[in-house]
Amino acid sequence: MKKLRVVILCASAMSSGFIVEELKKIAPQNDVEIQVECFASLRYRYYDYSKVDLVMLAPQVKGQQSDIRKYLNEKGFAALPIMLIPMRDYGLMRGQPILELALKTVAENA
Repeated sequence: MKKLRVVILCASAMSSGFIVEELKKIAPQNDVEIQVECFASLRYRYYDYSKVDLVMLAPQVKGQQSDIRKYLNEKGFAALPIMLIPMRDYGLMRGQPILELALKTVAENA
């Protein structure tokens, strides 16, 4: 079983809660043990990135990607991948394609 630890950075950590629940629901069906939580992107400097394999960005905060990447690089997390959640999958709460993209992103950055 694959293990995946993820944080979703979003505007207010509310709508992403639905994505969290969807990922938790479908992960076992894909032989994945997942730990996923959401966190408000405006507070990204206060998150402990040492406990995740992937940072996902909700579509509404994609404009912060360069700032977040710069911060991660400065704090020694240059190898930590950032993945933008596709707007369509996010809006329709389609966990399967989000999980597949997450696994692909982590594998490509291993």
